[in-house]
Order: sequence, then C-alpha cells, then structure tokens
Amino acid sequence: MGVGKSRNIVLSKDLNIDLLNHHFSSSSNLNGATKLNTLNFLSSLPTPDHSSFVLNQFSACDVKKSILSITSNAIGSDCISRNMILPVLDIIIPILCHILNSSISCGVFPSTWKDAHIIPLPKKPNPTSFSEYRPISILPFLSKVLERLVYNQLSAFLRNNSLLNPLQSGFRPGHSTVTALVNITEDIRSAMEYGKLTILSLLDFSNAFNSIDFEILLGILGSLNISPTVIGWFQSYLSGRRQCIRIDDTFSSWCDTIAGVPQGGVLSPLLFSIFINSIATKITSSYHLYADDLQIYTHVSPSELHVAITTINSDLEQISDWAKTYGLKINPLKTQVIVIGSSNMIGKSNLSQAPQVVFDGNFIPLSEKVKDLGIYIDSNLSWGPQIQEVSRKLFAAARSLNRLRNFLPTATKIALAQSLLLPILDYADVSYLDLTEKQLDKLERLQNFCIRFIFGLRKYDHVSCFRNKLKWLPIRLRRNAHILSLLYNVLFNPSYPSYLKDRFEFLHYSHSKVLRSSENFTLKMPAHNTKFLDRSFTIQAVRLWNALPLSVRRAQSLSVFQKLVHNHYLNL
Repeated sequence: MGVGKSRNIVLSKDLNIDLLNHHFSSSSNLNGATKLNTLNFLSSLPTPDHSSFVLNQFSACDVKKSILSITSNAIGSDCISRNMILPVLDIIIPILCHILNSSISCGVFPSTWKDAHIIPLPKKPNPTSFSEYRPISILPFLSKVLERLVYNQLSAFLRNNSLLNPLQSGFRPGHSTVTALVNITEDIRSAMEYGKLTILSLLDFSNAFNSIDFEILLGILGSLNISPTVIGWFQSYLSGRRQCIRIDDTFSSWCDTIAGVPQGGVLSPLLFSIFINSIATKITSSYHLYADDLQIYTHVSPSELHVAITTINSDLEQISDWAKTYGLKINPLKTQVIVIGSSNMIGKSNLSQAPQVVFDGNFIPLSEKVKDLGIYIDSNLSWGPQIQEVSRKLFAAARSLNRLRNFLPTATKIALAQSLLLPILDYADVSYLDLTEKQLDKLERLQNFCIRFIFGLRKYDHVSCFRNKLKWLPIRLRRNAHILSLLYNVLFNPSYPSYLKDRFEFLHYSHSKVLRSSENFTLKMPAHNTKFLDRSFTIQAVRLWNALPLSVRRAQSLSVFQKLVHNHYLNL
C-alpha cells in the first residue's frame, strides 16, 4: 500500500510509538528442531522437470513500464517519489537500468531500499490497544520498481509451469474473492441438488504474512528449481530489513525485521502464495484458498453427517500439523464451522447427536451463519443475514453523506453514490443469486435510496424517470449484467480461473445446422432438476448468455460487451 501522508493521525498521549513499532514487528514461530526438519525435508525433494528459473536482464522498456505501473506517490525513507522521477525519466533510464540489472547480476538487493516507514491507522475511533491500529508500510519507490520487474518474471515462470495451486485465488490476475465465493457457493448448491449437506470450515491464520521464516521460504523457492543466484538475491531481499513508525515529523526508533515478507512489497503476496502452496497436499476435503483465508468443506448425505465431521476433524489436524511445521499459527478460537443444507436435509441429519468438530484440542461450535470473504452464508443458504448486512452497511455509509446532500452538486453526488454506495450493493452479488422476490425488492429499494440521495427526492417520490436519467438498470437487470460480465471474462480471458471455466461448455453444431460464423457462441445448459441449481450462477449465466442477441455475444472485448449488454437491457 502507499500512503503519501500520515493523515494527521491523533494518537493518545500515553501511546509509546517505540512499543507500537515492536508490536508491528515480525517474529518467527519455529523452534530450531522443527525448522531443521522442515529444511531437511525441502532439500530432499526431487528436482522438478522444468528448467531452472533465472532472472533476465531488464530492458529500458521494462523499467519504464514498471515505473509507470506504480501509481502511488508515497515518499519512503529515500525521500524519492514517483512525481520526482517522471519528469526526468527519459534522462535517467540508462542509469536506473544499470542499477537494477547490477542488483540481479550480483544477487544483492540495495540496503538503502530495505527501510520501511510504518504509518499506524486507527481501525476505529479512539483506539485503546496496539491491535486496534493497522500498519501501513511505505517502502522506497525504486525498491517497488525493482520488485515489480522481478515479480513479472517470477509470476510468468510459476504460471508457465503450473506451479501455483489452481484453487488459490489470492493476488492473481483474473482471480478474486468474488471468483472464490462463486466457486464455493456453486459447490454447495450442487450438493443440495443431490440432497447432500455441506460442512464448511473457515480457518483464520494469525499474522501469517509477518510470521514467514526466511530460511523456510528460501528452501521452498529452491524446491521449485529456482537458480542459486536468484535464491541469493531473494536472501538479500529478505534480510537486513528494518522499520520505524512515522507520524508526520515524528519517528520511532528503528526495529529489525527478522521474519515475514515485507509489508507493502510488490513481491510479498506472490511469495506468500508460494509459501502456503503445499498446504493443499494435507487436505482430503474440498477446499479453497484466498491468500491466508482457507475454506475446507465436504458434502455428505444427512444420514452420514458423522462421517463428514470425522473427515473435517482429520483435515483440521493435518492442517494444524502443517502450520506448526512451517511456522504459521491458526487461531482455533476464530475457526468457524457451519452445516449447510435445506431445512429438510438438516432435519434428517440429527445434528444434535453429531460428533463435535475439534481443532487443536478445542471444540468448535456449529454456527448458524459465518462471514466468508465478505459475505454472510447461513445454514439454509437463505441469504437473509447477507441482505441485512448490505442494508446496514449502505445506510451507515449514506448517513454521513446525507448531511451534505443539500450542499453538493448533482454530479458530485453521482460520483459519491457510484464510488461509496453502489459497491456495497454490487460486491459479490453474483455469488448469491438465489434470492426471493422480497429480497430483490429490498435491494431495489436500496438502489432507489441512492437515487433519492442524488436528486434530493422524498421517501415516496417515484424514481423510475430519475433512474433512466442516470442510465442505471433496475436491480434485477443490474445483477444480470454483472453475471454476464463475469461470464464473458471466464469464457474469453485466459487469466480467469479454470475452476470457473470448467463449468461452461460451448455447443458444437454440424455445418448443416448452423453457419460457421455463429459456431461456439451458444453455451450448453448443464443438467439440473431442482431449484437449488436452477438459481445458481452457472445455470443463470448460461440462460442469460444464450438469450442475448448473437451480435452481443460476439463482442470482441469486455468493454464493448458490457456496453452492448447495458444498452440491450436498457431497451427492454
């Protein structure tokens, strides 16, 4: 993250920023014996078949693209910002190329680029403990330029050799919390289609990014056949780092960073994904990863619930052992478990007599609802808690805006509604499509509230003409457009996850039935028999896609497709 200023943070007079800096600093959870065993295991792994990864020299074009890709103008410990570099970029490019290429040739990351300024942002008003501050790390600008260049080559190597888990959705192009949620909820609906329950467990890693042991990470990189020179560069990149708290012109003392990937680093998310990659080998249930958020789940008939819980318990034990081996901690008190199915299925399961879920010696109670990647999932997949949360968050966000509604021009209110209010309505809406008409009406009223805010309308004023003026779609059509946008990317964008691509198949006609120009633009409808799948993302996406005019389906880019879909729905 980049933050240019400290936002005039007001801290308690009793707050010791040196102690706060120590609280933010990282630490390894591994003891010597466990660490040695893990390193020995990693070194014993067979060399992969693919060629070794080496860093190629950066061209002037590469360096320029890297600089332009970084949009933050935050000033780090080197006192250099993006805005200082851009006016003289063409002049200094040869010098920058020499410095950056020397770094990878010599296997040394410049020590002056390892210092981080930490800006503590309160998570809530009047924080009373260190845990109520969020650390925002500001790294030197040129360090991020070098990281971006290395990231581009390393990520291409991982992608070309299929080294990252396909069910890891964190920090990957085309992957997101939304694609992860769609995959998980589709699996749950498929189970309900066949009369099965789903047991879903959500695991919470504690301070995972800051707990990574440097030597273990380097050992994992070596197991991927990354060359010794590059390993040496990463060792230099990770070691010798330090951080201090910065608030306006006040600085804490420096604190050494002895573990963890660098906060705010471009490479850090990718390195974490590499580090946690092997956890999947310990899981027998279905699972999904989003960075350090792990969901494991299994499907079972109601009469065999005890079997599923036994499986989940076994997986939890294996995951706990893996975490201890690699120096990560999972908080059992924040681990959640929920049984999901229709009321009829849950009634048949004799839930009260089921064995308990156990993790690290702690009994995990069954929840009626859980929050997974930002949405609430309840035991019947009714989405009632999720709709309530959307309503609560939207009204909370609108409360402060309403005080200004009479003082702002309409254009400003439109921008505020589109940037602060509508994203609350839209987030992950494609993952909970099986809503009742009553729930959809409530979402429509929430969108109407946004329209009333923009135009200063009273509670019972009609909004249809004003919605048309904004060229907004009614909520049902708006959600349909979101389904189709995601589907278009899944079908045609190679970066989008295979776990969604594999759910769709184009029909292949013989030439006697259809012209070549229209081949492959009709999707095959998957078999489904109940309402559970009928209202799933997959079925609704196929239905909506096939109903579009062929000219819309044949759009050559996402932006053109979205515009055509929007106009198509506006004209219905």
